[in-house]
Amino acid sequence: MFLTLYISGHAAGRHYNFGGGGSNYLCLPEEPQWKNHTDTRPPSGWLYGVEYRIHDEHTTLFSRANNPAGSSLHDKPTPCAVCYAPQRSTSVMMPASTSCPVGWTQEYAGYIMSEHTLGSRLPTSYICVDDAPEVASGGVTGIQSILLFVKVRCGTLPCSKYHDGWEVVCVVCTK
Repeated sequence: MFLTLYISGHAAGRHYNFGGGGSNYLCLPEEPQWKNHTDTRPPSGWLYGVEYRIHDEHTTLFSRANNPAGSSLHDKPTPCAVCYAPQRSTSVMMPASTSCPVGWTQEYAGYIMSEHTLGSRLPTSYICVDDAPEVASGGVTGIQSILLFVKVRCGTLPCSKYHDGWEVVCVVCTK
């Protein structure tokens, strides 16, 4: 891969059970920068760290490359990265695909994940989590936005091709 890493840090988003905030995940750098600050109340929205919500039965779906001991990812902080692919002008995340189109370069592959769908939660972006996931350093678990596997519900989607309850794979491709 010929990627240049611009940001590595902590995935962040809205609280898993509160309204307000954005509809997409953000990648916050390890060393944040700040400007002015006020104590205005109430805030327009809070930003929380994202935690994996991956129970033990799902750990077998992931590669052990970044987790050789196979320890649980459940409730661990989720890292993120923002990369640039020099000489390539387009990047696309392709859901339900394990390979890139002819002429494209695969950067990584994994599983589609997003926020939980129950209750009063608002939608977040679907993201492709590498199949060799890592855990972000630092932070405390338990006050979070939650990242979960996205599974298929067939019906409108043809059940002969989209198997009900299966986790959705993804691949990130550049050209």
